[in-house]
Amino acid sequence: MRMADDEEAAPAVDGGEEPPSEEPASDDPSSNERKPQFNNIDIFLRVKPVPRPANRIVIDPLEGSVEFNIPRDAAAGLINNSKEKYLFSFNGILTPEAKQDEVFERVARPLVTSVLDGFNATIFAYGQTGSGKTFTITGGAERYVDRGIIPRTIAAIFSETSKRADYTCQVMSPNMSSSSMFCWTGGTALPGPAESKVASN
Repeated sequence: MRMADDEEAAPAVDGGEEPPSEEPASDDPSSNERKPQFNNIDIFLRVKPVPRPANRIVIDPLEGSVEFNIPRDAAAGLINNSKEKYLFSFNGILTPEAKQDEVFERVARPLVTSVLDGFNATIFAYGQTGSGKTFTITGGAERYVDRGIIPRTIAAIFSETSKRADYTCQVMSPNMSSSSMFCWTGGTALPGPAESKVASN
């Protein structure tokens, strides 16, 4: 999932792209401010490759939809109104064949550009244990080509800022542990309380 913050959110069309503006171009220089590429929430589904894919799931990457077909349980009796089809829509679907570079280019690259233009953006992975969140975000440790969104984003930021004379980079890596937040570059970012209490019910 990715988000870019702006004052007004426009409805997403064609995979999350912002609809074209109907306002005529203005000659006022102040109106030529940078605009974020995305000003809404986009949800992408990455399908993890498995040895034996289920035949009850229908994935349509072009339409951005996933359909789950769950047959009714015969043991429930003749009167059974259980729903059999569940359809979910997404802004984009990354099939099991999608590589890490495709994930970055489709999900993160547009937000990197927006961030460098001064707009906030967030990317986070959501899913059950073992679904591939860590691999998608941080990548694999064995091959360079398997690096995930975080290392690719850092590389993209430094690459882009090196082309812009008006930018300087400062890196801060916070680590939350127990009741304190530390920065790996030195010092305590947020000192914790002197005493921590654990409540149980």
